Amino acid sequence: MHCAHRNPTVPESYTSAMAALDTAVHEVDVLRRLLDDEIVSTQVVTPRATGKRFEHLKDPQIMLFETARGVRIDLEVFVNCQYRYDIQCEAVGEEDLVRLPDPASVAVRTGGRHSTEVLTDWVGRFAGAFDTEFREWIANLAAGQEPTGPSAWDGYAATVVTSATVEALDSGRVVATDLKPRPAFYGGAA
Repeated sequence: MHCAHRNPTVPESYTSAMAALDTAVHEVDVLRRLLDDEIVSTQVVTPRATGKRFEHLKDPQIMLFETARGVRIDLEVFVNCQYRYDIQCEAVGEEDLVRLPDPASVAVRTGGRHSTEVLTDWVGRFAGAFDTEFREWIANLAAGQEPTGPSAWDGYAATVVTSATVEALDSGRVVATDLKPRPAFYGGAA
């Protein structure tokens, strides 16, 4: 899996650890769900830093994850890329490839160029998905059914993985996530 989470800028209060805790946490959560697999180790590589960052910030960061079944994931977190908000995800299989499409936008051809707009923030790309998730969750509760979507276990797992990623950033080592066994309450083997 190849992923990228790019923001045009972040405030000065944004720290290097926040690349994992506040930004990559979204990909960690989605990737666990897409792969139906737990992340067992994490590593962070810091290439040449962008000149557009604050001095205290390591940006960009390349996060490398491995799942229990051996899937390798690279995630580029680049929070001062300047050109706008850009989320990418590509899964490469033995016989095919699946890629998250860019958001639909009008293509313009002028002056010998063909271009499309790049979003400025997450709202244009994900606001509808968040609204749908909340409506489905509320509808299921109102109907007396089990809620859909992520559970407290998913929040715990994402927190363990992103905390291990901060440790990997600080230490320069590959860090095991040390995720506890999933309790039966969440569909695990007690």
